[in-house]
Amino acid sequence: MTMNQAESVLIDWDAPNLLEQLVHNIKAPLENIAAAGRNSEEYKKDKIEEIIFSSTEEIRDIIEAIVAKNKIRSLDLSHEIRPDIFQIYESNEHVRQMCTDALIPQKVTKVDQVWLMSLEKEVYENLSNDFLNLYELSFKMAVSERQLYRRILSLVALTPNKYIRILRLHKAKQMIDNFVEHSIPQIAYAVGYSDVHYFSKLFASQYSVSPKKLVGSLR
Repeated sequence: MTMNQAESVLIDWDAPNLLEQLVHNIKAPLENIAAAGRNSEEYKKDKIEEIIFSSTEEIRDIIEAIVAKNKIRSLDLSHEIRPDIFQIYESNEHVRQMCTDALIPQKVTKVDQVWLMSLEKEVYENLSNDFLNLYELSFKMAVSERQLYRRILSLVALTPNKYIRILRLHKAKQMIDNFVEHSIPQIAYAVGYSDVHYFSKLFASQYSVSPKKLVGSLR
């Protein structure tokens, strides 16, 4: 069951008996596991493992849905929940060309938007780490590398490496636009690139202007 499927769990999030509902939804998969154990003589080993795996996945997705809902509640909903990647995608033709499919922000659920914002936060907090990769992010997001890869690809039509690169360069441009830093090497290092020439090449491919020329045009 995917995260979107977890959204379909029949829970009234505003009901006074919310805790009872959550226990009920978790109870069913647990009973499946118990039943598999009780009837082990009637099941082949692979069948038992299939039931346990399926039930464990279901429990995990329910818990993820609960956590995501709590994050939404903790936000100031008077402001639109909107990950940076949406604005970047809409305003940059080069980024749109990097996507494997069209990204339609209106079709991304609030829960998935909150998840994307959490992911962006992790990337931004580790920008100077030039070794930030799928393993690092999956650990920080408490999911497997395979799950992280699939989810990023399904939500923003980008591979994780391209997604991270786009956010790195987006922050670099913000540093230039906001006069935070004019030294190209310092900007490159700040967003995780030790090779300044390579950074400049990637920046120009995303924004059609070299960081040096952009800094010069703002002076």
